[in-house]
Amino acid sequence: MNAERQEWFYRNHFSTARYARLRELLQQRLGTPIEFRIMEAPIFMSAQLRSAIARAATELVQQCTSPDYLSHAIPNAIPEQYRMPDIPSHPTCAVVDFAIVHDGDTYQPRLIELQGFPSLFAYQVFLAQAYHEAYELPEEFSPFFDPTLTMDEYQTLLQRLLLGTHHPDNTALVDYRPFDQKTYPDFAATEILTGVAPTDICSLELAEGTLFHRRGGALQPLRRIYMRAICDELEQYGVSVPFSWSSPPNVEWVVHPNWYFLLSKYSLPFLVHSVVPKAVFCSQIRDFPAGQWVLKPLYSFAGKGVNVEPRKEDFDSIPHSQRHQWILMEKVAYAPALTTPEGPNYLEVRCMIIWEQGAAPRPTMSLVRTGRSQMMGSRYLTLPWTGASICFFTD
Repeated sequence: MNAERQEWFYRNHFSTARYARLRELLQQRLGTPIEFRIMEAPIFMSAQLRSAIARAATELVQQCTSPDYLSHAIPNAIPEQYRMPDIPSHPTCAVVDFAIVHDGDTYQPRLIELQGFPSLFAYQVFLAQAYHEAYELPEEFSPFFDPTLTMDEYQTLLQRLLLGTHHPDNTALVDYRPFDQKTYPDFAATEILTGVAPTDICSLELAEGTLFHRRGGALQPLRRIYMRAICDELEQYGVSVPFSWSSPPNVEWVVHPNWYFLLSKYSLPFLVHSVVPKAVFCSQIRDFPAGQWVLKPLYSFAGKGVNVEPRKEDFDSIPHSQRHQWILMEKVAYAPALTTPEGPNYLEVRCMIIWEQGAAPRPTMSLVRTGRSQMMGSRYLTLPWTGASICFFTD
């Protein structure tokens, strides 16, 4: 962390009026309310921690694309009803979440989650700009893990990622009831930056192997999908999609849906890295082990089903036939790394990776969740001086 910069911000730039201006700018520019809490401050991070997170994130994502890993992950991680053909050799984008912990006299990252799935790639652009403008911050602060990346280059990269070679009318950000999702501000930001607009997965139409959606009142063939629908949620609401997962339409995916399963909690027991806590499938142990653990279902979103203080009874209550769908992960001791006017906060930092064909994975935008409780999902961060934020880095 950069405690001196954080204190400089509180002393010279923060005011309640400027915080109100921050929220006002975001809601005006995106044309929608922001339903999750925005932290009062950006997070100023040291160059050392920036490098450690970026390096670990790319190394972990690459481990999940090795032939050895995929040889068992493809048949075991992907539920049979969602298994699709033509899985690409790597995801087009991924996210890796780290807790910030004390390691001796320094702060270091420890892995919490990773996903072969998109995140708030576009919304964070607007958040960075709003922090800069509302608080009148110097332009030297960058929101990118890659120190060579500029805002203009990032927006071009995002357009290339989402549009490919297609007209925006032939692309869509696809989710279940996208206008009702808490992440809708990111969907609005995506359309502003790239022209890729939201489409409800239930409104798609299939004809002769081609998907269609409505744009400007007319049906348009859909050539490229920015996939934001989560299978867990589709199952939760009993949604039937208008195509077959096993014999999908001829469409380009960002990200191919099977990477949601391949780069997930399933991969945690197989990762080998200094930042990775011990993780084990519940099916591989007979008795609840000593120590401090977190019990996690393999496939859930937004922290649903996670038990941060499991007891032996919780472990024993999982039927043996379902234990391969759960893991125990060593509990990570978050450091009270961020000083705020309400006391010290814990930090969870997300590194967002874009991986274009023929290139190396590139760490790009940052996202932060910060609070004083054990859970870091947006639904838990409701107190003053907690919430969603962004890292600002200086060289």
